[in-house]
Amino acid sequence: MLKLAFGLSFAELYHRDGLARLDAAFLARLAATDESCAGSLAPRLIAARENPASLDSKAESALILEIAPHLDDVLAELFGVQPEFNALAVRHHELAPLHTVKRQFVQRRAANKVKPDEAAKLDGPALEAKLERLLGGSFDELTFARKVSHWLGDEAAHASELDTAMKYAAWAVHTDAGRERVAAGVLFKIPA
Repeated sequence: MLKLAFGLSFAELYHRDGLARLDAAFLARLAATDESCAGSLAPRLIAARENPASLDSKAESALILEIAPHLDDVLAELFGVQPEFNALAVRHHELAPLHTVKRQFVQRRAANKVKPDEAAKLDGPALEAKLERLLGGSFDELTFARKVSHWLGDEAAHASELDTAMKYAAWAVHTDAGRERVAAGVLFKIPA
């Protein structure tokens, strides 16, 4: 039998009273967070519930994004999966550079600045070998993303490294050979 937190049973999640108790636990958690952080999430959520029209879509989205991590915590506690949830959160944080570099560097910079016909003229394997040296002897997507993030922190000092990384990313995105080389990864896959 599944045992839930907050004194709830699984069957109570199917009834208004049980959901109201869960909501009260969530609001109490938000209020406790507000006290420790001098925030105002609980009162803002209550006000938004009482008058949904008071928030424009941007303010509503911002409130949802601020509340989401707290909801995650309450749900992980409710179902007793905090260790697993925390392990996934750590892993997500470790992989964050992949998503940031993919969006900011590969998609917006490399894929746009180096056109497909230019990328076809690049020597991808030679660029990868050069990057491997620049990355400390290992070439994988996460190392690439972390290093590019670091270089972007001081572009003037790392212009040459960023140029090599940009050319490699463009080659990986725009050419058949590049796509084949990085087929198993996610960093250089650009949606059509």
